[in-house]
Amino acid sequence: MTGFKKLTVGAVVLTICLISISPAKAQQTSASKIQLPVVFRYDGEMASVLAHLPEIYGVTIGLEVDAQQPQSRVAFDLLNPTLADVLNAIVGSAPRYQWRESDGFIEVFPVTGSSLLLDTLISGFRTSDVDVAGAINQLLNLPEVQANMRAMSLKGRAVAGTSTEKKGEKFSVTLEGGTLRQALHKIAKDSGGRFWVLRNYSGGFFSISTSPW
Repeated sequence: MTGFKKLTVGAVVLTICLISISPAKAQQTSASKIQLPVVFRYDGEMASVLAHLPEIYGVTIGLEVDAQQPQSRVAFDLLNPTLADVLNAIVGSAPRYQWRESDGFIEVFPVTGSSLLLDTLISGFRTSDVDVAGAINQLLNLPEVQANMRAMSLKGRAVAGTSTEKKGEKFSVTLEGGTLRQALHKIAKDSGGRFWVLRNYSGGFFSISTSPW
């Protein structure tokens, strides 16, 4: 019960941060320079706070969950933090993880044991008039991705509609080559959800969604 209370308090403070940002700040071109004029305090599940950062800093974030530790609790208390401050505090509280910025996207992934599937090279990806689940399923069905899944003995679970996706909203994606990881960033950004997460399970199963839960 004590843990639940801590998570609730963290969520309340996070909500205050979200509504405290003025439209002018949200439109700044460099997300790393945005500073929150409030205390950013959090104590709870790492995936949950990462899923909220795109709303605060205007970035797209991808999370690869450590298969050896499916859930990671993080806690921090920051004053006027930049995005880098928050991410450093998160991985400082969850040392099994690291983060990096790549081509304008933020990636949070395990220090060891990162999925090689995400580095699969794809020749290109185009889809239109789809929701998030449809886009991800089409991406995973690309020949290059399917070939690597077979080589790695991986089986993807069906992607369902997720909580960060606006119900029924359709969008289009075009990517002229890159990696599976970059394609997921593009889907997350173009759909407006701006967050995705990969989870591994026993038996070689994995799932990709836009929900932290």
